[in-house]
Amino acid sequence: MAVGRNIKVSLRILALATFFGVITFGAIIAVIFQDNITRYLINPRIPYQIYTAPPPPAYTARGAWAIWPDDPQYGAADIFYLHSTTYASSRHWNSPILDPQADRLLRTVAAPNEAGPFEPLGAIYGPRYRQATLFASFTHKFDGLAAYQLAYGDVEKAFRVFLDHRQRNRPFVLVGYGQGGLHVIGLLQNIIAPDDALRAQLAVAYVINQPMPLGLFDTDLQYTPPCKTPQDTSCVVAYIDLENGFKVERRRYRKRSLIWAAPDGLTSLSSMPLLCVNPLSWSVTEDYIEADHHLGAASATGLRLGETPPAISSATSAECINGILAVDSPSQTFLRRHHWFGAHWRPQHFNLFYHDLAADVERRVKIHSEKHDLEQGNIAAPVDPGGKPANNPREE
Repeated sequence: MAVGRNIKVSLRILALATFFGVITFGAIIAVIFQDNITRYLINPRIPYQIYTAPPPPAYTARGAWAIWPDDPQYGAADIFYLHSTTYASSRHWNSPILDPQADRLLRTVAAPNEAGPFEPLGAIYGPRYRQATLFASFTHKFDGLAAYQLAYGDVEKAFRVFLDHRQRNRPFVLVGYGQGGLHVIGLLQNIIAPDDALRAQLAVAYVINQPMPLGLFDTDLQYTPPCKTPQDTSCVVAYIDLENGFKVERRRYRKRSLIWAAPDGLTSLSSMPLLCVNPLSWSVTEDYIEADHHLGAASATGLRLGETPPAISSATSAECINGILAVDSPSQTFLRRHHWFGAHWRPQHFNLFYHDLAADVERRVKIHSEKHDLEQGNIAAPVDPGGKPANNPREE
């Protein structure tokens, strides 16, 4: 009897050990192949040739806009903001504009952290668009490129509505993160580059966490150069910030450069040199910039636009290495990208350069406005010794 009980106990222990061993082995395999598993799960299986896209947005309706200003005359500039990819489902190649999960991520995470730094400057216009699903960033086959093309078509329509509503007597700013950055590049190439007046009114364009091929500045964007110094205007700022541990992602970004090619198509420029503007110096340099130049990271997740999160200054140092901004891992864990199951491909719950961006855009818009006033002959009134503006002879 005792022997039988011992055998049963031993079998149970063996079964439990086997069970937990299988679970542990499965967990190890899942961790090792987590990126492959994630890409498999978010891959739409339907060929784009027979795919029916969601209905297009109507940008004359406020529901097509995630952000629309209450006061169009607020601030010193108008900002056109394009959010990063918030849709990661395999159900569609292009997201419905009001997909509940994607829109929640846009409103609570992407917009506060991405558009938030620009809100103090002026009126922000942020369209919803039928964004390409996340999987499109992993393929240069027809399906992914077609999804981007459809998304860009929405963006261009929204931008023309923005142009009709913005204040024409002041500069404007373009801001795009991730996929939104790709579409900002398209707007620069297709709409702004051919238009002298728009180029003159563009204070600065930000292309963040999206490859910006340097070769474009020798061709389509030869009159809209990189922002090489903190004082440059009518120029482009671009960087992809990654911690030193994300070496695979660095290679992926460098190898997956895309540019828009006529007529409205996309072309791959594998391994083409990329623009990298260091946001700690706001210059094109490969110098290592110390953390004491860092004005502040912030987490604005869950905040309303207009609510400014506290600055966490000196959180990171940075240097441009082969076109990618390599940043030192912040000591604050909530300011680090997460590794697990595609979390690093989704909108981050923080902006590592939140307050740096706010200061940079304010400075560039001010310089642009002053330069424009001087070119138009609108000289500011001199200041008398008492600190008050003297009478302007033009107004007497």
